[in-house]
Amino acid sequence: MKINEALKKERLAQHKTQARWIKDINMSVSHYSEIESGYVRNGVSSDIDSEDLILLLKSNHVNINDFFDLVQDSYIVSESTTVAQQLFEELYIAFTNKDYKKADKIKKEIVQMPNIPKSLRYCASLITADLKDNMLSLDQKVKDEIDRYIYQSNDWVNDNEALIIFGNSIPVLNKENLVMRMGQLLRRYKDINEFPKNIKIRISTICMNYLYDAILNRKIDKHIEECFKLINELPADDVFGLKKIIARYLSDVYNGKETYSEELRSIFIRSGMKNIADHLFI
Repeated sequence: MKINEALKKERLAQHKTQARWIKDINMSVSHYSEIESGYVRNGVSSDIDSEDLILLLKSNHVNINDFFDLVQDSYIVSESTTVAQQLFEELYIAFTNKDYKKADKIKKEIVQMPNIPKSLRYCASLITADLKDNMLSLDQKVKDEIDRYIYQSNDWVNDNEALIIFGNSIPVLNKENLVMRMGQLLRRYKDINEFPKNIKIRISTICMNYLYDAILNRKIDKHIEECFKLINELPADDVFGLKKIIARYLSDVYNGKETYSEELRSIFIRSGMKNIADHLFI
């Protein structure tokens, strides 16, 4: 039994409407309906990402082990899928270490793999271009492909893969499109604390990427205060604390009050986060 079939079976067993079934996850009823029905668009079937699936099962008190026992025989994990996951992890390690040669080598492997997810292919292009020359060398054709891929659905703000690519592609998006899409995102997630933790992490990361690019690189004024407001409303804990500190610094830069910048840079370096200090304090 496929996942979409098992989801429908569990929902009907609990006598729930689709709206009630998905009330605790970040997804529209129309999108979920496509998932459950196995709807195919442009040759690609609608699917649910792993985080949303687990949250959906837990919120409806479905035993996760029993659910996967029900569907496991319908899925075979191919060797290429395993390799793709390993490459994805290696790619982000290379990015964190600012290792362009390693990232470029991984990118070439990814490009040559058949049936690789487009999100991984695009992320590889974005990351290597960022490490090479802050994305100045990224081909316009690739930029256009990424732009079309992200926004092929009007519901892109609820699409996990689209959000990941959007966050990574902020430095290369056309300014007008970036501002417009950021506005759509902020309207959707205005009440950020109403969303699950994984969504808070993803959206706050996008906001931080936008603030960095808008304030330190492109000098964009639009949506700055909205991003700061969203970050400020996040819990002051070990998950979001670092973002709140960096947002405070960016707010000082934006408002011409860089009094504590050298002190903050020193704290990052002494805390073993020199990569962040070098990237942030320019």
